[in-house]
Amino acid sequence: MNNIGPQLHNDRPRVVAFGSGKGGTGKSTLCADIARALTRYNFRVLCVDASWQSPTLNILLGTEEPTFDFRDGQRLGLGDPDSHIANFIVPTAHPSVYLASLAAARRYPFSPPSIHPDEFLHQLHELDFDWILLDLPAGINPLDVGLFTLSDIPILVSTPEPASVRAITQFLRASLFRAIGYHPDAPMVEGEILDILHKQPLQLTTRELRFDAPSADSRTIIDETISRFEAYMVINLVREGAEHDLGFVLSHALHDELQIFPRVLASIDYADRRWFYNRRTTGVDSSRNEDGISNDVEMLARNIRDISLVDMRYPRPIPTSEDTHPALLMGLNPELSRNEVRQYCRRLWEGYRRETAISLVFTNAEQRMETAEKLEILYRQVLTMPSESFSKADVQQASKRYQQNARSSSRAATTKVVAEKEKESDLRPGVTPDKDSTAVEPRQPAKKEPTTAAMKSPGENLAKLRREQTMSLQELSSRTHIGVKYLAAIEDIDIEVLPRQVYLRGYLREIARVFGVDPTQLVADYFRYLENP
Repeated sequence: MNNIGPQLHNDRPRVVAFGSGKGGTGKSTLCADIARALTRYNFRVLCVDASWQSPTLNILLGTEEPTFDFRDGQRLGLGDPDSHIANFIVPTAHPSVYLASLAAARRYPFSPPSIHPDEFLHQLHELDFDWILLDLPAGINPLDVGLFTLSDIPILVSTPEPASVRAITQFLRASLFRAIGYHPDAPMVEGEILDILHKQPLQLTTRELRFDAPSADSRTIIDETISRFEAYMVINLVREGAEHDLGFVLSHALHDELQIFPRVLASIDYADRRWFYNRRTTGVDSSRNEDGISNDVEMLARNIRDISLVDMRYPRPIPTSEDTHPALLMGLNPELSRNEVRQYCRRLWEGYRRETAISLVFTNAEQRMETAEKLEILYRQVLTMPSESFSKADVQQASKRYQQNARSSSRAATTKVVAEKEKESDLRPGVTPDKDSTAVEPRQPAKKEPTTAAMKSPGENLAKLRREQTMSLQELSSRTHIGVKYLAAIEDIDIEVLPRQVYLRGYLREIARVFGVDPTQLVADYFRYLENP
């Protein structure tokens, strides 16, 4: 549940916002379908069409576009003193579903409603409804972004296309900007906050935000805002099985970049046959027919109703420590079984390698493959754990390996940010970051790492060969008919998992055949290392 807006209590409706920053992702269709699904549980639902330029939600709810006459001067437009959204609510063709259109509530036809998001949200909280669903238009208008940020359940709606991935990333960045301004202590350092936000690039990261913060107070506001802002995600119009995992990969990538972890609520299939059938049977309504709400929408409605269960299953990734559970590193509940954690890790790993659109989330496009390699290491550690239950030693080993790779990647990224900032002519002189600032670490002399191939083990050389050919362990297993467990052990030179020598020689020769290297030399080097590591 989002903690940026007013606290939730039983005397006011829950507010759900569907946003994406881009049109054509299916927000209006989902809003109409979710409203109908919620009425099956005897809820009264208000749908708010926030598109003040081209409203369409009334079509999906089977009603005429609301119109109100302001010419006599007796009716107040939304945003006028003493006006209220309650005066613009109309019934729809579906029982217990009502509609309010911001386009109809304006006094002037080509101007946005002159009302602030917090004021409008206060009016919504005064209404006698159980649920209020906001269908936000495309773009990053301050009113729309503000409503998304302050809602109880802000939901990003994306499709698998790269343009949609890019749009929700920018929309989330804009929401983070707005959320920082809603922090209770933001007015105390308003000048600092505005100065920080104005100098951010188009692809800002939280590392840049914290680096530009001139005081501990502003850094605290940024950190607390990131921890309080909770968002969710729906991947709509999914056409194939591989796209079902896109939401989980996007959530992980957005957390790496912005430290915001949108929990995935559902993946909605694009059933074109059903769509055309319902269009023929219901006229212009592109939504499902009265009794044809799909299982995907039912699951999404159930997750929205029981949002606390989703929060429990997918907690936020926490800062890593020596005994951090590997599930928490990926935003999973640590009480899940090893098999569930392994499957989720593999889903992330393969998604990073397959979905090139994920690169649009990162400031540095190469970070996609770097993250995939770190997930591959974590996957191998979880895969080789001996039992279904995670022992403390296994947890420490997996998290330690992941931390080492995460630190090196984070250090390199932060160093790049510092170098770029120092080149700027307007860098404020005399500003020294606090001890907790991420800008301190890159200024320390880095330890030199061995870079020659001779200092690497044969297993590391094999792993390097495989990555150079952009081949996963699963692909190598398919080509060599060797189990992933043994391939991971061969690369890690895990003595406890490696097979007997007679089998190991055959495995090494088969791997050499795939990579096109001398099998005799590989076997000799490998066994020489085993005898004298």
